[in-house]
Formats: sequence, C-alpha cells, structure tokens
Amino acid sequence: MNSPLRCLLWDFGDTLCDERFIWASGPAWLEIYETFDDGLGTDWCSGAVDTRAFAASIAGHVGLTTEGVIAHMTRRCQLVRWSAHAYAFFRARHLPQAIVTVNPDIFSDVIVPMYGLDHAADVIVTSWEERTNDKGALCAIALDRLGIDATPSEALLIDNRTDCLASWAELGGAGYLFTDDAAFASDVSSGIDSLVSPHSSPW
Repeated sequence: MNSPLRCLLWDFGDTLCDERFIWASGPAWLEIYETFDDGLGTDWCSGAVDTRAFAASIAGHVGLTTEGVIAHMTRRCQLVRWSAHAYAFFRARHLPQAIVTVNPDIFSDVIVPMYGLDHAADVIVTSWEERTNDKGALCAIALDRLGIDATPSEALLIDNRTDCLASWAELGGAGYLFTDDAAFASDVSSGIDSLVSPHSSPW
C-alpha cells in the first residue's frame, strides 16, 4: 500500500529543538521571552523589524549595547538543545521535506548555516522572509516550492502548536501534534503514516 504522505513539513522551535536556548540567560532575558508573542517579537518574526532593530529595542532592558545583544544571541545559537529522536528522524530524510518556521532573520543568518539545516531540508520557509506569521500560509508556500505535485493532505506538518496545525488543516493539510521527543519516537516507531491518526490530531 502506498503511503498517504508525500512530504514532511517540520516546525523548528519546540519541535526539532527546545526554543528557549536563545533566552535561557537570566531573569531579564526570560521576561523578554515571555512577551515574545506580543508586539516587538511578532514584528521581528514577520520581518517588520530586523535583528539589529530588535537588539536596539531591548538593549537597555538587558544591560547590553545593541552589538552586545547581537553577540549574545549569536553565542546562544551555538547552544541549541535538539529533540534527539525528532532531529535524527529529520536528518535521515525519509521523504522530501521542508522546515516551516515562524522565526526572525537570525534563524536564517546564523542557525541554518551553523547546523547545515539546508542540507537536510529541501526547502526552508521562514516567516521573516515571507512577511507573514501565518503557519498555514507558510506551509502552502513550502509545499509549492517542494515541487512534488502533492496535495495538502499529503503534506504532514509536525508542530507543537495546535493553532499552527489548525491553520494548516484549514487548507486541507495533515498534521501531527508534537508533545515531546519520547512520544514522537513511540508514535513514529510504527512508521511515518502512523503520525496521521485521530489521537495525534486534537485540534
């Protein structure tokens, strides 16, 4: 029997890795992280402001210069904590695949080349480049760029956020809710197709 899946669409933060790596530096940084989804952080991810502008805006709050903030975040990018099973599965390239992520320019400029993510993903679609934080729209772009003549129902988004999965589902996309690395390892042990099931689609 042929697989119902033709490609995988991978979220990055809190799916392939623990996204707190860049912020785990004390109370001031944690406060910035906790307000990340509102205002400045949203604009950073959508490309409305770049990393330099973001750094300049928060520099006074964390006791660093703009250059200091950039240097700090760049160093933190060397400390990514990967989800071991999910990351290994991703690197193994079981199907054509894309990274589809709501992330700012520092992701493309530092993280992608540092870890060679472009060697494991056929396509990388980021919110800052596409100027939208809508995960469904980003997935549609990724599917088009993969160029494999697949329908959304044949493209599985692996993501830790139900709102992102719902956004893709509204376009007919398939989804798997990533809860933790151990659960992923258990769920995928029966094969990729087992990720598309009622228990993994609560949204």
